[in-house]
Amino acid sequence: MGREIRISKGRFEAFSDGVFAIAITLLVLGFQAPKGNEATAATMGSWLLRLWPQYIVYAATFVTIGIMWFNHYALFHHARHISYGALVANLALLMLIAFLPFPTLLLGQFGLVSTLLFLYSLLMVLISVCYGALYYVVMLQPGEQGSVGGFIRSRSAWNTLGPVVYAIAMAVSFVSPLAALLLILAMAVFYMLPMTVASALAAGARGSTEEQ
Repeated sequence: MGREIRISKGRFEAFSDGVFAIAITLLVLGFQAPKGNEATAATMGSWLLRLWPQYIVYAATFVTIGIMWFNHYALFHHARHISYGALVANLALLMLIAFLPFPTLLLGQFGLVSTLLFLYSLLMVLISVCYGALYYVVMLQPGEQGSVGGFIRSRSAWNTLGPVVYAIAMAVSFVSPLAALLLILAMAVFYMLPMTVASALAAGARGSTEEQ
């Protein structure tokens, strides 16, 4: 067998963090100032209120990318090295995350259109699947059964729940785009709950103790 290719962990994490940062920053482009006589000083309040679907989409996507970054950080914080397989899986994940601002921008411009909610939900399903694949690849790396293994095992239930809920949102999007969006927002809130975050941190800490 040929020698396994290993990537610099520092450069790997720096590149990934850069993609997350750019993707989350681009979300604000979905908001555009009123054009012409679309709003005046007297009607600005009502104009801002009409943008409520954009606020929900922005909040859901922002929180989702933020939680993705946290999980990514927690996954590789204790990893000993980065294999070629992990690099490829990570690039696939980052490609999808970098695409998230596009449907977010379209939803901001055209509102809660069924086709756009379907695309958005489909993208979330693919991201969840890529995360699962990345976890699996990292788990198979030699010497990663300690802290990384503990973290991955603690997240297995969450990783299964995500694709299921997002798939339901895909189906619901053609009946009620708002319901689909609320499902996605509910998942973002769930992943942000202190108990969810704390379980990941505790798993990593237990794994570190096991390695010593």
